[in-house]
Amino acid sequence: MRHCRHIARTSSDDAWQITDAEGQHTARIAGTEHEAIARAHHQLAVYGGGRVFRTAAD
Repeated sequence: MRHCRHIARTSSDDAWQITDAEGQHTARIAGTEHEAIARAHHQLAVYGGGRVFRTAAD
């Protein structure tokens, strides 16, 4: 099974939310999009890797 994370900007423009494939919150990152992507990849490393998607805010 290939794991994934989704990053989306929060209502605060300087923060990002990371969720898993089921929509469960896994982290909130204050910083840049690049930092959020790096954190999501770090989480996925536990599973041997996976994909990170940028999700548009609703």
